[in-house]
Amino acid sequence: MRSTHLPAQARGSSLVETLVATALGLLVLVLSTNSTLAVVVGENRAGTAKALMKSLEFARDEAAQRRSPVAVCGLDPRDAAASSGQVRCAQSGAAWQAGWIVYGDANLNGELDDGEAVLQVTRDANLSVYPPNDVAASAVITFRPLGTLANATPRRLLVGTDGAQAAPAQALCVAIDGYMRVLPLTAVCQ
Repeated sequence: MRSTHLPAQARGSSLVETLVATALGLLVLVLSTNSTLAVVVGENRAGTAKALMKSLEFARDEAAQRRSPVAVCGLDPRDAAASSGQVRCAQSGAAWQAGWIVYGDANLNGELDDGEAVLQVTRDANLSVYPPNDVAASAVITFRPLGTLANATPRRLLVGTDGAQAAPAQALCVAIDGYMRVLPLTAVCQ
């Protein structure tokens, strides 16, 4: 008599084994989706800080190249929609919700005066850059020709991503030597 049982290698998996394998596969899929989503959201938050950082690096490089001070200030909201023409800096202490301006500040007074060259204007409705609560320290970030800050204290800007309603998500620190880095909100800028 022959046995009707198949050898172990030829048998398929049981229903329980199939369900366990399916559950584990779904669990891995869900976990990888959540981590991928977290990375994407984090990149969106960092995008505004990176855009501001690029403009600050541009200002620092231009100051060295021109051998003249270059400043960055918030764009006045009234000029946000203007495609060309005169632009103005936002009021001291106001959030930079309309964008920012990089300009040559030859007289080192921290103001965009007539005759000073506007080097770059960044407009973006989906960002918010909040100066610190100290209004005197929040108006303009100015770089000297050596690439250092014009004032002797590091500058800290809080950056959010979703316009005026957004809470800040990161801090951008500009050190006295002119170098920048993105920090968590709770970190101290030195």
